[in-house]
Amino acid sequence: MNYLRIFLGALAIVFLSACAHPDLIKMNDTYDHTVSELGKPDSEVTLADGSKRVVYSMQPMEQRSYLMIFDPQGHLVFKDQLLQQKYFNQIKPKVMDSEDIYVMFGRPCETWHYKLLGEHTYMYRYQDEAGFPMALWVDFDDKDDKVLRYVLSIDPWSQRDSDWDLN
Repeated sequence: MNYLRIFLGALAIVFLSACAHPDLIKMNDTYDHTVSELGKPDSEVTLADGSKRVVYSMQPMEQRSYLMIFDPQGHLVFKDQLLQQKYFNQIKPKVMDSEDIYVMFGRPCETWHYKLLGEHTYMYRYQDEAGFPMALWVDFDDKDDKVLRYVLSIDPWSQRDSDWDLN
């Protein structure tokens, strides 16, 4: 019976911790509160005015990545979902590198390396405005790690799911 209580207690902790999500962070919540709820962000940059730009990637299982900006006093003043066209347009080929993209969007869903081409790729899953499953692919040159291009396609994970359809 004692083992059952320990097991159920541990199970409750797991379920409660699974409830933490960027959608639950509200405007004016503090940076410290956010980190205690969500853990360490994927990327964090202190801006010139002392505010912090943080990114929480929900990849690979969710199709989102969140940008949050905290003012110099540590209060949330801006939050947005990053994986949308207005942010893709900020990708600068031949200028940005893989670290810039990681800072911009957080942890990718998958990474790929094409040795014969001398390229590597970050893939991010997202949903377009209509809710259709899509993927953002950012390709980098192995020589200088600079962005070569970015491409949008159907989310390959949505197609993988159909591989298991036995009907």
